[in-house]
Amino acid sequence: MSRTFFSLSAVARRIEDYLRPALGRSFWVKAEISSGRERRGAFYCDLVETDAEGGILAQLRCTIWASDLARMRRAFETVGLDLDLGDGTLVGLQCQLQYHPRHGLSLKGLDMDPGVALGELELRRRKILEALQKDGLVGRNARVPVPLLPNRIGLVASRGSAAYHDVVDTLLDSGFGLRVYVADSVVQGPGARRGVLDGLRACRRAGVELVLLVRGGGSRSDLASLDDEVVAREIAAAEFPVWTGIGHETDTSVLDFVAGRAFRTPTAAAEALVARFAEVELRLERASQRLRSIWNLQHGAQRRFLSHATTGMRQGSRKLLAMRRSELRTGAERVRARANGRLALEGQRLGQWRARCGALAVARLGRERLTGSALRDRLVRGGREALRGRGRAFGVQRRRLRPLRFLSRVEAESRALEQRARALRAADPERALARGFSLVFNSSGDLIRSIDRVSAGQTTLTRLADGQLESVVHKTLESDDG
Repeated sequence: MSRTFFSLSAVARRIEDYLRPALGRSFWVKAEISSGRERRGAFYCDLVETDAEGGILAQLRCTIWASDLARMRRAFETVGLDLDLGDGTLVGLQCQLQYHPRHGLSLKGLDMDPGVALGELELRRRKILEALQKDGLVGRNARVPVPLLPNRIGLVASRGSAAYHDVVDTLLDSGFGLRVYVADSVVQGPGARRGVLDGLRACRRAGVELVLLVRGGGSRSDLASLDDEVVAREIAAAEFPVWTGIGHETDTSVLDFVAGRAFRTPTAAAEALVARFAEVELRLERASQRLRSIWNLQHGAQRRFLSHATTGMRQGSRKLLAMRRSELRTGAERVRARANGRLALEGQRLGQWRARCGALAVARLGRERLTGSALRDRLVRGGREALRGRGRAFGVQRRRLRPLRFLSRVEAESRALEQRARALRAADPERALARGFSLVFNSSGDLIRSIDRVSAGQTTLTRLADGQLESVVHKTLESDDG
């Protein structure tokens, strides 16, 4: 059997003839990049297609020249992307078929579709975010004030799902008395939009203070149902804060951008809510400790003041009595000394009058000696009468200045002083407390004398004879006599 042999170049030319109708035509190919390398501005790689197990179904060499590569990069930059040509990257490439007798069959890259690299879902997501950003809705819900301790919590989730149980279990384990309104909603698939919208509107009707929108993890396509512009606008316009907890660690949904706060998992969202209560509880505990310390300090100071005042009243009463007794004794001694001095002075004056009268009588008798015995007798009688008159006056002065009279005055003053001492002892607060009376002070330590000085809910301190009582006023009643 004779055989015909062809030269390799002839075979290559024949293949080129067969391929000539397809050469120069452009078409789009979706494939993965393999063995890519950039050299002198051009990019060389293999385009491969693999099956589910990773086996290669088809493979062709591809070249992207420098000018085409630069143009592709600029096109990607206009949509906010970097052109990534790493191995395994899925690309949508416009190509032309090339054939060279030496290098064989290959593809020439002309253009690249950013939609394939980014993915149709990502492009849709970016368009939604651009529209929301343009309308000023991104960050709007974040400016809605969150109550310090939100107690009415709306939970938009699929009842019975793992995300639902994560949130509910976290809130229950916290021990705080939270009121949760569950809006059972579909959060995945075609019904996600209607389910989430109905859940948010149900929360609005319930008057909740905070909404948790949660769902578990899933693939990027599973989460695409939440990249919905209508739902995003509903969240942005909500008058209550919305927190999202969509369990996907790598991707961020559109709802995360418009929500007040976005968490990676439902549990993280619930823990953030519990953390607010725990922080307030800690602050209250610290404030309670500070208040207790201040109260103990003030209470101790007031008790010391009251004790010092009581001691001062007792010691002051005794000192006052002692001072009054000393003043009375001093006064009595002064009166006695003055009386004795006056008596001595009057005695001296009486002696002087007696001597003077005797001298006058003798002188008068000497002068009147010649007048006769009648005149003598008259002078003697006159002198005696004068002496008796002076004696009577001296007796009156002696009776007026006798010591018994001053002693009786001292005794009367002593009795008056004793009466004052008894009055001071009767006015001693300790005796009033012992008889069943009490003293009521406010939290500042001021004595309360009227019901106008207190109000309901105010804390008071009542002092009794054997201790003190701390009370809280529930209400005040006026006395029947007005």
